[in-house]
Amino acid sequence: MPEPTGTGLAQDPWTVAVYAPSSANPIGSGVLVDATRVLTCDHVIAKYHDEPGRLEVAFRKANIFPVPRVRVARVVARDAEVDVAMLELAEPVGVPPAPILCPQPAHLLGHPWWAFGFPAGFPKGNDAHGQVGAVLADGYVRLDTESRYVVERGFSGTGVWSHRYQRVVALVGQAQAGGRHEGDAAAVTLHHADLALPEAKLSVLAGWRVDDAGEIAHAAWGWTLAGDVEADRHWDPRARGVTRRSERGHRFQGRQAALTRIVGWLDQPPRDRRVLVVTGSPGVGKSAVLGRVVTTADAVFRQRMPADGQVCATVGSVACAVHVKGKTALEVAEEIARAAALRLPDQVEDLAGSLHQWLAARPGRVCNLVLDALDEATTPADARAIITAVALPIAQRCAGVGAQVLVATRRFDHDGNLLDAFGGGIDLVDLDTAEYFEPEDLTAYALATLQLRGDERPGNPYTDLAVAQPVAARIASVAQGNFLVAGLVARAHGLHDTVAVDPDRVAFPDDVPQALRAYLQRLASAGPEWTLAAFTALAHAQAPGLSVRLWQVALSALGTSVSSGQISSFVASAAANFLIESSAGGPEPVYRLFHQALNDTLLDTPGLAAQRRAVTEAFLAHGRRGGWGAADGYLLRSLPVHAVQAGLIDTLLADDAYLLHADLARLIPLAEEAATAAGRARARLLRLTPHAIGATPRERVERFSITAVLDQLGAPVAAEQPARYRGRWAAAGLRTEYAILDGHTSVVTGVCTVSVGGRTLLASASDDQTVRLWDPATGTHERTLTGHTSAVTGVCPVSVGGRTLLASASYDQTVRLWDPTPGTHQHTLTGHT
Repeated sequence: MPEPTGTGLAQDPWTVAVYAPSSANPIGSGVLVDATRVLTCDHVIAKYHDEPGRLEVAFRKANIFPVPRVRVARVVARDAEVDVAMLELAEPVGVPPAPILCPQPAHLLGHPWWAFGFPAGFPKGNDAHGQVGAVLADGYVRLDTESRYVVERGFSGTGVWSHRYQRVVALVGQAQAGGRHEGDAAAVTLHHADLALPEAKLSVLAGWRVDDAGEIAHAAWGWTLAGDVEADRHWDPRARGVTRRSERGHRFQGRQAALTRIVGWLDQPPRDRRVLVVTGSPGVGKSAVLGRVVTTADAVFRQRMPADGQVCATVGSVACAVHVKGKTALEVAEEIARAAALRLPDQVEDLAGSLHQWLAARPGRVCNLVLDALDEATTPADARAIITAVALPIAQRCAGVGAQVLVATRRFDHDGNLLDAFGGGIDLVDLDTAEYFEPEDLTAYALATLQLRGDERPGNPYTDLAVAQPVAARIASVAQGNFLVAGLVARAHGLHDTVAVDPDRVAFPDDVPQALRAYLQRLASAGPEWTLAAFTALAHAQAPGLSVRLWQVALSALGTSVSSGQISSFVASAAANFLIESSAGGPEPVYRLFHQALNDTLLDTPGLAAQRRAVTEAFLAHGRRGGWGAADGYLLRSLPVHAVQAGLIDTLLADDAYLLHADLARLIPLAEEAATAAGRARARLLRLTPHAIGATPRERVERFSITAVLDQLGAPVAAEQPARYRGRWAAAGLRTEYAILDGHTSVVTGVCTVSVGGRTLLASASDDQTVRLWDPATGTHERTLTGHTSAVTGVCPVSVGGRTLLASASYDQTVRLWDPTPGTHQHTLTGHT
């Protein structure tokens, strides 16, 4: 879902003000796109083409004092017709460049945008926002302004930030100076600027390049590990065998057999049409193995790794890595689409086709996609949708053009066996098996953790290798192959022991839950009395985690009052540091427990239902007090999950103001859990008003009002501000459908149900020569089966060798058999005349 259009950026240090000689006020704006180069509009610098050295740029949003002001050395490239110019600065200033991307203009249509400029009358600058309203000629798009302040002279050359792509994607050209829509503007897309200025190499700066080794097979995408919010929170610490980016040291050890297998698979020709699945029990090190692969495949992160002789991935061999924890299937599909600057998919199943088309136009590209923590998707249904609509279709449809998919997951989640959802389309790396486990690896990891290697503690008795080695070996032996358990125990001894423990006295539970409880009890005895309560409150957090304020709210709901300063001190403590991971990708840091096994252990309590209800009610009260329009984004995104778990989804659906600001893409599927008549009416209102998902609060009121009167769904949603129109009455007949499945382009000739990965889907046949699969619970389209050359007249499930296939009949005189799990054609039966 797009972010609200009024949301600006917490930081944009790369925005520059451009100054003419002896000018007190900027003549325009620009964007720093690498260490010494600024992109701006050509008309901003038109008077100084022949003497660019008279120009200066100031980094007035870089939070540096005094404000860096640098002379322009030369004009690298310019195009007056397209109105773009690249300037080279006389010296670097140490300010991070803007993340940029070059999607085609049509891909931006309808997306929220934001920009900051230096218009006259605003000496400190000002911002504006709105939506991309139209695709114009010559690579331009129209910026429709919805903010209080509009685009004016002084914005020219500044970057246009796309909330959905999370990148600068265009430059503000010129504002409309008069007329009814004064303050709207035209912007040149970076896609077109790249075509106009090939010598500026914008596509290289955006990440579209062959890697430094010159290997044409390995080309980085717009995705880079450094630009991924999960890099510091997940990939880097996992790769080093620690839990937080702030924790120093490299403790990852071994797993040579698994890494060798994975690295060889990533580099293999031809590409594998099966998904490579890394699995194993909780705590066995799935994320650590994938973290090692992802970080060593990145040229920048690879340089940070010690030369330890361990297996490394080929630089550039990972095109995009997604940490699935807490994400929906659509959000995962959008992350992959952003990496290739593809049109962001409206439905999950749109991704594979777009990716195939993109790769087919770029022969020689290698597209290895890595998905970690599949089992921790927002819901079990999302996990299965990622398998059936993302992983399998990409692996099977796109292998011929260079794509492969690597997934890490537990075998089971709350809805059963996840591996079954892959059907037969997987190759397995099971970290629990002897083939991929060496006892020496676990001993080496226990030793590194016992010594707190890289973040050593003065007085640690295990600094002496002769003392530490027997203890590490004993820990590894008792841990029964589990790296999480071994790490917890080794760290506890390394942090707290003043005298080395007798190896023979090292004993602890050999399963994860019991080991975690023992570790937490030890922390509680050494820390504040509310230590366990703090961890328990955090265990309730959904991704990406709780801010300190929301953590306080959750703690208070569980009966513990703690100040924000106390929480901040707690987070910084060495013991808590091991269990809590943080992210600073937003306006303030957020926190969550670093391992799903911790959540499972802390929430395994008879009082869980009461806890969930208390936390959810506290979040509801907190959001209402401050107003949903100003609420923490976490509540707009994740409160529906809390509400369903607590049995309060009907209460949430009754909150009009929440519906105007919530992430409806996440709320609508969960609204189906409503138990009351009023709640079910609201769920239906949301389901029958899909265009409200990306709309502003005022537009939602308007659209909801029409649906409400057409379908007699009760009182209209109350407005926060005057609406332009409201539905008052309707003479239309009452719609009785649960949902409308809209997608076929001709007559639908037949439907049937079919079991796919433990879910019951609906298959439909049509004169448009396709069969479509739908999720009837949510009304969403799963995938399209194409291959018939004439109208499809019927469809039915059929059992073949213990597998459920789908049969379709057509006027092309054939019957086709399909595997509905990946959506692949199995056989064609011919003979009818």
